[in-house]
Order: sequence, then structure tokens, then C-alpha cells
Amino acid sequence: MLCNVFLKIPLEVMPHSVAIATVCLKQTRFNHCQCNKSSVMDGNSGSAEDELARQGLFIDDIHRLRILDPSVADQTQKLKRECDHFLETTRNFEKTVDAFKKEARRTAAAVEIEKKRAIGYRLLLDALRKKKEQDQRQLMVEVDRRRLKLEQLRVETDMLQKADHFHQEIIDQFQMLH
Repeated sequence: MLCNVFLKIPLEVMPHSVAIATVCLKQTRFNHCQCNKSSVMDGNSGSAEDELARQGLFIDDIHRLRILDPSVADQTQKLKRECDHFLETTRNFEKTVDAFKKEARRTAAAVEIEKKRAIGYRLLLDALRKKKEQDQRQLMVEVDRRRLKLEQLRVETDMLQKADHFHQEIIDQFQMLH
């Protein structure tokens, strides 16, 4: 459905005169407005755009009437795209941070388990080292006890040999006398 709408926009060309610009708006089926500059009362079409701009109305490259300057609108769209990109990057960063936190927690739990295991092994090693030292002391005590026993047996053997030798001499003397 197409319809034409005519707007009369008061424009101040000079402080002493007021001009009226007539703008024809054709509504297309896409609900965009297309504008054709029809006339300005003072007859200068170049100043019509200037006058519209002074009033805060702009005509873009495809002749659409806009409230916002097309360069500002382009900058706004560019800024919106940059913001969207920034938000997407931020979301990706948050996902990465969340994944890192999850992995850090998992790693921390694994480290804690390994730490406890290492402490257990160290305590076991210390206990084995102490047992080895205790066994070594017991073996040294046993060696010392056996050395003492050996010395006692040598002394006893020497005494028995001397006694045997003495008895043999007595027997030999007794046999010589008889």
C-alpha cells in the first residue's frame, strides 16, 4: 500500500524571513520512508538541505528523511557493531575464565590428593627409617653380646687348656714315678 504524505516544515533562512520546505514522503511496502525534496519557498535547493540540517532533519543517500545526521547514524551503527563484538569477546572471555576456574578447581583437588599421598609416603618412609635404625641398634647390641660371649668362651677355653695341660703334666709325672 503506497500513500503520499506532505509535510510543511518551517525553516528559518534568514532572521527576517521564514521559508517552508515541502517534503513528500512515500511509504514503501517495507515501511521505510523515502523523501523527495520538492521545493523551498526561497527557491534554493542546496540551502534546503542546510535548513533541514539546522532544524535537526537530514536526508540520507537514498533520500530518506532522518532525525539523526547520517554520519552520526553510521558512527552509531559502527559503535553498535563494536559493542556487539566487545560483548561477544567478553562472553568468550567469561567462558574461558569459567573453564579455567573449573580446570583450576579440578587441578587443585588433584594436587591436594597428591599432597596428602606424598605426606603419607613421607610418614611411611620416616617410620621405615626409624625401624631400620632400631633394627640396626638391636643388631649392634646382639653383635656386642655375642662378642662378649665369644671372649668369655676364649678365656674359658684358655683356662681349660691350661688346666688340661696341667693335668696332663701331673699324669705324666705320676706315670714316670711308677
